[in-house]
Amino acid sequence: MCHHRVMAAFDLLIRGGTVVDGSGAAGRLADVGVIDDRIAAVGDLSAAAAGGVERVLDATGRVVAPGFIDPHGHSDGSVLLDATSSWSVTRAASTT
Repeated sequence: MCHHRVMAAFDLLIRGGTVVDGSGAAGRLADVGVIDDRIAAVGDLSAAAAGGVERVLDATGRVVAPGFIDPHGHSDGSVLLDATSSWSVTRAASTT
């Protein structure tokens, strides 16, 4: 079932991936529709007309993680100053 009843033409449609949304729930097979760089719909979007979609990505066998936080940084040397790296969790960057 679609989280939003948006069946408009998407700028990007990611089909058939395992969506992991960060809620703690198990990943589920779903499509993700994007309009203007924003997630507009998540769910079974097979009714979206392929002709009205600007770009379609096949995510079969892949994980789709909208809003994934990437804690990667190029500050490995600072671990020598603070072994816990407690400051690093406040400097993550969202990939959305």
